[in-house]
Amino acid sequence: MKSSEIILSNRTKAKAEKLKDLYKNINIVNWGELPNFDVIINATSVGLNSNQEIGIDLSKTGKNKFFFDVIYNPAETNFLKLGKKLGNKTENGKMMFIYQAQKSFQKWHKILPNVNKEVLDLLDD
Repeated sequence: MKSSEIILSNRTKAKAEKLKDLYKNINIVNWGELPNFDVIINATSVGLNSNQEIGIDLSKTGKNKFFFDVIYNPAETNFLKLGKKLGNKTENGKMMFIYQAQKSFQKWHKILPNVNKEVLDLLDD
């Protein structure tokens, strides 16, 4: 499935503009500006500490959206808690992390590890 539009916001707008130089098809909005969306991804470090808030008013986003946070520890950041509270599907970055590790291991060792329950349970400790 192809996205109809990719909108990027960065706390430092100049960094977002640099990405636009590389990827012409993205649109940049100011931090805190919230256009209509289907998927919202937090790719910041905000949320690593349990008392951190993303600083964007998400209260009027509606339901049935997808909130994704690249952070996997804590398993549920305030961003994800809010997304869930507002009636949206949420997911953290645990599986992204695992599959990145799997592909890195394959690249360096020429072995593709299996991702199974045992591997997934290792990160739950």
